[in-house]
Amino acid sequence: MPPSARATHRAGIFRKALYFVIGLSLLPACVAVAYSTFRQVAESGDFRASIVFFLIGFTSYLTFFVAFRKPLRPYLLGHELTHALWVVLFRGKVREIRLSESRGQVKATKLNTFIALAPYFFPLYTALVVVAYGIASLWVNFGIYHRLVLFAIGFTWSFHLLLNLYMLQRGQEDLRVSGSFFSLVLIFLFNLIVLGLILGFIAQGITLKSYLACVVKDVIAFYKAVVEAAGGSRG
Repeated sequence: MPPSARATHRAGIFRKALYFVIGLSLLPACVAVAYSTFRQVAESGDFRASIVFFLIGFTSYLTFFVAFRKPLRPYLLGHELTHALWVVLFRGKVREIRLSESRGQVKATKLNTFIALAPYFFPLYTALVVVAYGIASLWVNFGIYHRLVLFAIGFTWSFHLLLNLYMLQRGQEDLRVSGSFFSLVLIFLFNLIVLGLILGFIAQGITLKSYLACVVKDVIAFYKAVVEAAGGSRG
């Protein structure tokens, strides 16, 4: 093996090991974010009445997912458009988007962990529902029809979650960018945060600022507890 190839091979091994260690270090954050998210939602005032319509939407797609053929075409369209969106967010350029019955591809000038994994934690169709609702509510008073929005959010997030789980178990090349273990931990963590934001939107008693502030506080407290427990066990 030429020296340059050896150096590249060693760098690849080091990179994979580094991502694995980072993934391990993020596991406590996953626990802390889950705890913080559900604690904040439980303490929110206006939640129980609203969550029903979100859950109806979620279970509606769950029923469709179990009973019928998987709608891969809409999923792949959203998947590749999400890649493209995050390429643009990172100031890259999208050269081409290809889509077939069973797979899709985006050719772009930039690729990183977030671009590769974005479709697995960023629910594009749910985001479109929220944005459309936000714009329309400037002129329209939805009243009781707000429940339909909650239904649509639950339905589209269920679509995002279940089809991603279905596709991940079949193996995805996107996870190779930063290693499977690290990627799966990051996907799980970011989906927890997105779920918290969705539930906060539904509860109407949690703002983005307050939610993120509490999450950061709980994560720091959890890591401190882990460090103190590790120190105590050594002593």
